[in-house]
Amino acid sequence: MKNRTILLIDSDQTTRRQRVVMLVTHGYQVRTAERVEELQLPFVSPAPDLVLLRADKPTDHPDSAFALIRNAAPEQKIGFLLDDGHELCQLFVNGKLARAGEFLDQDLIQTVATIFDDESHARTKHTSAGG
Repeated sequence: MKNRTILLIDSDQTTRRQRVVMLVTHGYQVRTAERVEELQLPFVSPAPDLVLLRADKPTDHPDSAFALIRNAAPEQKIGFLLDDGHELCQLFVNGKLARAGEFLDQDLIQTVATIFDDESHARTKHTSAGG
């Protein structure tokens, strides 16, 4: 399994640190930003496998972090973090809401592992089907 890269965008220094420690401890490479404006968009290669955002504005707000990333990298996988908890509340894949709500009963590490396991499973299934 390749080492997965996660970009964590969180304006709160305390939760950003806590989340980085959690993710790094479980083997993920983590880059951080306080705001999306700190990033070079579109992402320089390689793009992160997953962007985790602490929701700053509604996703349909034109200058939300989500909208800025979607416009620059439409296929980027983006997950939304709850404010102070360590749970993912929504996941967008290829610009569409892939999962909502079902993540609320898992912690961040379980959720991220599930996302990457699902991705690996789908890739294996596609390859074994002759793709």
